[in-house]
Amino acid sequence: MTIRVVIGTVLIAATMMIVTFVMINEPARMPEFEAGFKGRSIEAGAALFQSSCTPCHGIQGKGIEGVGPSLNAADLFSGKRLKEFGWAGTVKDYVRSAIAGGRPRASAAFANYPQRMPTWGQEFGGPFRNDQVENVVDFVMNWEKEALAAAAAATPTPNPNAVGTDINVQLPQGDAANGEKLFTGKGPNGAYACSACHSLEPNKTVVGPSFAGLAGNAAKRKEGTSAEKYFVESIIKPNDFLVPGFNANLMQQNFGQLMDKKELADIIAYLMTLK
Repeated sequence: MTIRVVIGTVLIAATMMIVTFVMINEPARMPEFEAGFKGRSIEAGAALFQSSCTPCHGIQGKGIEGVGPSLNAADLFSGKRLKEFGWAGTVKDYVRSAIAGGRPRASAAFANYPQRMPTWGQEFGGPFRNDQVENVVDFVMNWEKEALAAAAAATPTPNPNAVGTDINVQLPQGDAANGEKLFTGKGPNGAYACSACHSLEPNKTVVGPSFAGLAGNAAKRKEGTSAEKYFVESIIKPNDFLVPGFNANLMQQNFGQLMDKKELADIIAYLMTLK
């Protein structure tokens, strides 16, 4: 009897040790388990997307113009697109509802896409089980980090010292030598490179008008405007006055956001040497 009690006590103690060990290590195992489960879900979703969704939404969800909008896009994951048509829930909830229930009605936000999103969830009459819907949702949401990062990388960092778009802005003393570097694209990072579009040879048009003799005739181009003020306006608000024979939007429109006051002053100082 005593031996049985001892054996029972040992077994109970061993069981408790095993259970305690498992409980201690369980939190560390859960993230690994969840990551594996999510990976398998994304993989299954990729196969479903490839066979069922790419005809409308394109390879890797980049969209097909006039057929289906891009799903691999920053404006979807940032919430901007959803805000436009009043969706108050999360992006993931929207993706899930759109896949399961479809979009049977026209949307002003997608007026260029006449085809309506069909229902895919079985509860709405579609072919996908709930787990398959979740697989596709996980696959689409898998693009979020990459899409947002790509959009952030493509968006230039605003210049806190930008000159802006006030043509009456007060500028510092300009340095013509540095202005020439900026004009010819030999400044930092090849910035501005005005010479790519404006020739210094008389009557030679590249994209914009020739700058040969510009300092002498700039003041004559717009009545009542000095050469310096004409240069300011032409650079930071290029569509306000167009040289006859040249159309709007030929010149980059955001120099006011890119240039700081010293850079603009330097370029103008150089332009004033073109007599």
